[in-house]
Amino acid sequence: MATLDVNPQQYQAQLQEKVSRLTDMFSDYQAPELEVFESQEQHYRMRAEFRVWHEGEDLFYIMFNQETREKYRVDQFPAASRLINDLMPLLVEAVKGNDSLRRKLFQVDFLSTLSGEILVSLLYHRQLDEEWTKQAKLLKQRLNDEGFNLNIIGRARKMKIVLDRDYVIEKLDVNGQSYLYQQVENSFTQPNGKVAEKMLEWAIDCTQDSEGDLLELYCGNGNFSLALAQNFNRVLATELANHQ
Repeated sequence: MATLDVNPQQYQAQLQEKVSRLTDMFSDYQAPELEVFESQEQHYRMRAEFRVWHEGEDLFYIMFNQETREKYRVDQFPAASRLINDLMPLLVEAVKGNDSLRRKLFQVDFLSTLSGEILVSLLYHRQLDEEWTKQAKLLKQRLNDEGFNLNIIGRARKMKIVLDRDYVIEKLDVNGQSYLYQQVENSFTQPNGKVAEKMLEWAIDCTQDSEGDLLELYCGNGNFSLALAQNFNRVLATELANHQ
């Protein structure tokens, strides 16, 4: 099994290639020069999902090549937030030696924030019982004692166990003002927190001196509608989503 190799040093070259490609695509339309907002080269992604591979007594995260389905072992993931990378080895090591938490575990989802909160979903191919809940609570306490602000969710077929809450509270700083967002597990949120701040600053700038009301369709958790409200008289934001 190969080990995943992610090279953050390629970011600038990838960004320049994307800028050139988009500029060429719109060259026939006299489009204005692109505004480019750079991301951090690593530790920018607030969400990550990994399959879990059982190999004898060992247990580790893996990812798949979408084309070849080749498996890659993932011990660290530079694209993910520092918080996710700090938690990854501690979590897998704790689960590895605990039969109740380990048995039939097939996936781990991480949802972190710039505000320091992190939510972990453990997905199983079996029904979860009271012993799992007991061990998960102990794991949560142990990791929080080590400095994390962590919540844990257990998922199985038609089953969801929430130890305390199934969301994190994100804080985005936009033009010197803080916006708080409730980000629910298994729902879409902007994966790049720092770029999300830049997106909101750009959107606010583009709508300066607007008149009337704002209607936002498919607003998600109100990522844009909350920040843009300052430029409009009233805001109506709608979303249709089913959460399980």
